[in-house]
Amino acid sequence: MTERCPSCGLLDQVQHVPAVYRGGHSFFRGQGPAVTVPAGDGFVTTNTQVSGVSVTAVARSLDPFPPPRRDGGLLAAAIVLALAGSCFLLLPFSAIGDPPPGGLAAKALGIAVISLPSVCVYGTAGVLVWLYVRRLRAHRRQRRGVPAAQQVWEQGWFCHRCGGVYFADAGRLLTPAHFRQLVARAGGYDR
Repeated sequence: MTERCPSCGLLDQVQHVPAVYRGGHSFFRGQGPAVTVPAGDGFVTTNTQVSGVSVTAVARSLDPFPPPRRDGGLLAAAIVLALAGSCFLLLPFSAIGDPPPGGLAAKALGIAVISLPSVCVYGTAGVLVWLYVRRLRAHRRQRRGVPAAQQVWEQGWFCHRCGGVYFADAGRLLTPAHFRQLVARAGGYDR
C-alpha cells in the first residue's frame, strides 16, 4: 500500500512509477499504403510493413535512463580520416627525390610543410578515437549504475492529478525532471 499524494492528499490517481512507464508504451504493427513498382513488362503491387513504439509524454518524462548514444559515427569518421591521411602521407615521399634549392635545411622544412596535412588529419583521427573511448567508458559506467538507479526509480509513485512524483516516506512532491535527476544521481551517471 502507498501513502496518499503529498500535494492533493488523494489516492485515486496515484500509480507506481514503473506501471506508468510501462503503460505509456504502445507497440503497433500493420500494413502501410500500397506501392506499385514497374517489373519487367508489368507492374507489381506490394504493401509496406509498418511497426513501431508510441510513447506518451508522461512515460517519456519518467524514463529512468538517458537515451543511448550511437557511437559508430565517431569510429567511422576516424577510419575515413585515417584513410585520407594515408593519401596525404604519400606527399612527403614524393618530395624526397626532388631536392629544393637551399640545401638540407630547406629540404627538411619542405618535407615538414608537405607532411603537415597528414599530421593534422592523423591528429584529428586520434582525437576522434579518444572521444569514442571516452563514450565507451561513460556507457560502461552508466551500465554499472543501472541496478542502483532502478532501485530508486522503482520506489517512486506518480500522481496523475498533480503531475508529480513522490516517495512514500519522503512526503513531498517532485517534478518528473527532478525525479529523473535523483535516479541518475543514484546510478552515478548524472551530469
